[in-house]
Amino acid sequence: MKEDIPQELSGLKEDLRPRIILRPKSPKRGDIVEVRVKIEHPQDPGGRTDRKTGRLLHRHYITKMETSYAGKTLSTYDCTTGLSDDPIFGFMLRLEEPGTLKVLMECNAGNRFENSIDIKV
Repeated sequence: MKEDIPQELSGLKEDLRPRIILRPKSPKRGDIVEVRVKIEHPQDPGGRTDRKTGRLLHRHYITKMETSYAGKTLSTYDCTTGLSDDPIFGFMLRLEEPGTLKVLMECNAGNRFENSIDIKV
């Protein structure tokens, strides 16, 4: 559900993309890797006032994250205002074949943030 967030309060970079971190960086076939996904997002739950203007701050938070590998959906996370600023998500993945790891995030303002990396095993 898209909410109306004033642009000046969004606090987002124009080219915002989730950062994907793999450990180990160069996995082999059959390895289990740790995947971390970080996004620089303000995660504002709303209900507070701006100290400078006195205006009520709007809610602005990540609502969903979807991940896929080699064309297969891995997970879908439904998120709430309870996430911290610049949240980091983590999960483990066994790599049996080469493929593309894709991450898609959405926020309550209707913005979509995507990134992908090709993994060779």
